Amino acid sequence: MTGRTHLIVSTGVALSLLHMLGQQVTLPAAAAAVIGSLLPDIDEPNSLLLQRTLPKRLIHIVKFILALGGLGLILYAKLTAFYTPYSYGAGGLLIASCLVNHRLFRQLLMILLGGLLLYAAVAFEAGPWWAAIGALLMVCALLPHRGLTHTVYGVAIYAGLLYFVSIVLDMPLWLAGGISYALHLLCDVLTKQGIQPLPPFRWKWKVPLMSTGKFSGFLVESLCITVTFVLVWNAFVKPMGEAAFVILRELKTSILGI
Repeated sequence: MTGRTHLIVSTGVALSLLHMLGQQVTLPAAAAAVIGSLLPDIDEPNSLLLQRTLPKRLIHIVKFILALGGLGLILYAKLTAFYTPYSYGAGGLLIASCLVNHRLFRQLLMILLGGLLLYAAVAFEAGPWWAAIGALLMVCALLPHRGLTHTVYGVAIYAGLLYFVSIVLDMPLWLAGGISYALHLLCDVLTKQGIQPLPPFRWKWKVPLMSTGKFSGFLVESLCITVTFVLVWNAFVKPMGEAAFVILRELKTSILGI
């Protein structure tokens, strides 16, 4: 399924179920659901999540800075004999990294950012959260698509992290995020590739009804979005309309006396 369909279906269904279960739907819970709807595809550098967090314009800017830094390092090493020839090699690597495609460059940025977070967690005692996020970024950058993030373990890790955050913030975030993440995987079950929910067991869970980008994908995604809108309507829109009708009737009674 496309990233936009995952975003609509997983977020909409998760928040609707949360409301139907009598849980309060807050802005942080909605944010956890939105992230959970896209997070499983973090192992795909061209996914919607990474395209929004690392857009092409930002990548062009980072590439320009790296190329400029590499060129500057080479010139500085030539003028001052600064750790030559190693500085030449480092400058050449910086320039060469700017020549790779956006997909590979996003992977390199994820590894770099993950390494920086790990370093910050150790050097500045930033806490285990930053170390965990940094390690996950580095691991996800090297995973094949629909690997660890598309498993039951991925759901447990995300829901577990949110559970501890929920305790600290005293907000029930883990249920919204966990349901949304799991719904992403259920949607991918409908594709021909399916998912491998419990590695190292090779069993795959798939109901091959669609291929993304094909007419079958359009039909299945349209059906899922329709079901989502029906749930959202019954969970949020219809109760609001009924409440508004009651308020208008009470106003009419108080003003007109009938």
